[in-house]
Amino acid sequence: MSKVLGLRDVVVYGVMVPGTEGRAGMAAIVDPDDKVDLVALARSLKKLLPSYACPMFLRIMHSVDLTGTFKLQKAGLRKEGFNLGVIQDQLFYFDSKEKMYLALDEIKYEQIIRGEIRM
Repeated sequence: MSKVLGLRDVVVYGVMVPGTEGRAGMAAIVDPDDKVDLVALARSLKKLLPSYACPMFLRIMHSVDLTGTFKLQKAGLRKEGFNLGVIQDQLFYFDSKEKMYLALDEIKYEQIIRGEIRM
């Protein structure tokens, strides 16, 4: 993903989605200038990755915490998941009908939690 995004810092991890087995892929992208083109990103990921490897959620961040050895920290991100009540960053989900990333708002969040939107 870093290559597609122009070598920005990216953390990819799994998040729990109620009513589903395993974890859904989520990518936290460091984009302090808000320049990520989500339409182009979705297109590029679809070309480069199999569908099961594409992240279902995106989190656009201005910075990411680093470990003492300058690695990107995943643990806190994984714990927060895609919970709108905890996260202040912009969140997006992949809409399989629209074939693009759309903003995750309270209504869509609740629909995902209830299983009305399948991930």
